[in-house]
Amino acid sequence: MGETVRINGTSFTVVGTMDRKFSDSNYFTSDDESAWIPYSAAGDIWDTKSASVLVVTPVAPDVEVQARQQVLGILAKRQHFSPTDKRAVVIVSMEEFRPIMEGISYGIEFLLLFVGLLTLGIGGIGVMNIMLVTVNERIREIGLRRALGACRRHIRIQFLTEALALTLAGGAIGVLLSVGIGAAIGTLPFLGPAYEDTTGKVDIHMHVSAGILAASVAVLIVVGVLSGLVPAMRAARLDPVDALRYE
Repeated sequence: MGETVRINGTSFTVVGTMDRKFSDSNYFTSDDESAWIPYSAAGDIWDTKSASVLVVTPVAPDVEVQARQQVLGILAKRQHFSPTDKRAVVIVSMEEFRPIMEGISYGIEFLLLFVGLLTLGIGGIGVMNIMLVTVNERIREIGLRRALGACRRHIRIQFLTEALALTLAGGAIGVLLSVGIGAAIGTLPFLGPAYEDTTGKVDIHMHVSAGILAASVAVLIVVGVLSGLVPAMRAARLDPVDALRYE
């Protein structure tokens, strides 16, 4: 701060420094290795009227197309060319790469969704098998409850509740493991080491989202109900007399 540097014989006073910036692309050199001067001062050193590169940032991502059209219109008016002439100015924007990035993102999300659904399906089948075995082991108990006045609805609710409790217990263990693993790992290096970036801004930060937890609980409830439905229906349909005689 306050020091003087010379660029092409012109003295400049340093008024501040920028934080390190991660960048996987650049125009001439990395921003961390560049000096920034006012546009008006640059006009005293170089011919800014014929600048070869302009960097423009829209005020919001959803107005990128409109910002691109406005910039093109201003340049066309100043440099005297038609705004429809695609050979006059080459504009590269994130809008062109968005379909590619969205395709990759959707592909990864679909893969993770498929793996999650497959895991839940296997887990649901496991819960169903456990509950079916439980029904077979408790036939005499079911017959006794029916003989004492329990309705089929009571039997169904009992086994559905047990299946749901089993599923939610497994889900709770999974959530605790996720939170624990995320806290233990903290961050995972991503592109930083490749670009010698030590700020950690581009690392993968492990955390558990409250929205994901809520969605997981809802899915677990559905899986628990579906997994316990068949065993509960089978238990409710048992004849009390035959159940009491079961050995």
